[in-house]
Amino acid sequence: MKYAQMLDRMISDSELSLRQISKRCADLDLNITPSYISQLKNGKLPPPSEEVSLVLAKVCGGKDQSRLVFQGYLEKAPELVREYMLASSALNKIMLETLCRYDNNGEVSKEFRKQIESLDVLSTLEVSSKYVSSDDTTRAKDLIREITLASGEAVKADVQGELINFFLADSSMAPFIPSHAYLYIMPTKMDLLKDRDIIAFYPEGRRIPTLRRLFFMRGERYLLVPDDKSQQIYLYEEWDRINYIGKVVSFKVDL
Repeated sequence: MKYAQMLDRMISDSELSLRQISKRCADLDLNITPSYISQLKNGKLPPPSEEVSLVLAKVCGGKDQSRLVFQGYLEKAPELVREYMLASSALNKIMLETLCRYDNNGEVSKEFRKQIESLDVLSTLEVSSKYVSSDDTTRAKDLIREITLASGEAVKADVQGELINFFLADSSMAPFIPSHAYLYIMPTKMDLLKDRDIIAFYPEGRRIPTLRRLFFMRGERYLLVPDDKSQQIYLYEEWDRINYIGKVVSFKVDL
């Protein structure tokens, strides 16, 4: 993501007008005009000094202030330095994808790859350094788990009965379970499930899991119904055809 895009998103998330940002910057002894800020966020001017970037990030309440500063520095750096950093970032992304393939029998999902590609240079360095700087060979699995959860996919349980976690990527169970809720899933045997239990599963042809209420029908048929009536209803003739993950035992929503 370019500096201008980062700043534009930061300003949008702050819900402050350019005039308000300019005034708050002045309160921190930085005098810049709304017009100047507008040109920065629209990419009409190159990134400013590190001091200006830091104040803008603080005023907008950005969580990742260092990333805006670093991105501005990177775009102004000499071409040789910039090429080296971009090449290092690309190699780190290849390493992360290779770790995922090794941990998943050579497979990597589109969602995982998309999450890796979305990382900026500094984020890629921070994530990959967690693995490189660790002497613990099991750290790779933890790292893949973190990235997988961030991409919206479910993570596999290492042992039977372990909770599986993922972020709900759709509104299938809204308003009871909002979109982007963090879910706790327990792998539960089918004969222990009952009507109206909420289960997680992979719909046919999709790699992103979703939720439905389970209803047992006559003739050993299974109806999977969403709370959000605009979402698809599934009817299965055999349990084995359901790419079942587990039963939802709890969830939380970050406010």
